Amino acid sequence: MSERTPAPPDQRLVAAAEAQFRRFGYKRTTIDDITADAGTGKGSLYLHFESKQAVYMAVVEASLERFVESASRLLDGPEPVPSRLRSLVELTIQHYGEDELLHASLFGRAGLVDGDVARMAADVQRTRIRDLLRQLLATGQRENSVRTDIDVDAAAAVLFEIGWAVVRSALEGDSQIPLERALTTLNQIVGLGLLPRGQ
Repeated sequence: MSERTPAPPDQRLVAAAEAQFRRFGYKRTTIDDITADAGTGKGSLYLHFESKQAVYMAVVEASLERFVESASRLLDGPEPVPSRLRSLVELTIQHYGEDELLHASLFGRAGLVDGDVARMAADVQRTRIRDLLRQLLATGQRENSVRTDIDVDAAAAVLFEIGWAVVRSALEGDSQIPLERALTTLNQIVGLGLLPRGQ
């Protein structure tokens, strides 16, 4: 029976840091906490990461990567682009509702993460999600299911802001209308705006 190969030190450090950040938050977690949980020394951590902030960003990026993988599979589906956008909003609400670290870094939760680190993490997330939207719109243009006269970069930025307003209100419990109704309306508005003329 073969033994499992231990994970490389950087992966162990990220996994340990994620567990510590989720349990105690960014501010209360120390480098000693992370290295003790990972079974490494401080030297090993600083060989891979220049600071606790860098470790936190690696944790956020790892969690974000899991979301992006799920989103990419969803966005490659056969449904029309507006339907895929709706599914992306639903997936985002589900993932961010379950992932407190991503939620905290994007929406600001002082108990888990401080302002500067939250802003850096939020920027990474916004960039990746806008890229997903840009790719989806470009695919739609190639498939003739999205108007070719739309500026894909500007549309991705606008869709991100609109979508995040729906996501945030759902996650924060601030929505004035039920989520299903908001998603249906979003789908109708976005669908009308994206469809090629005459469809």
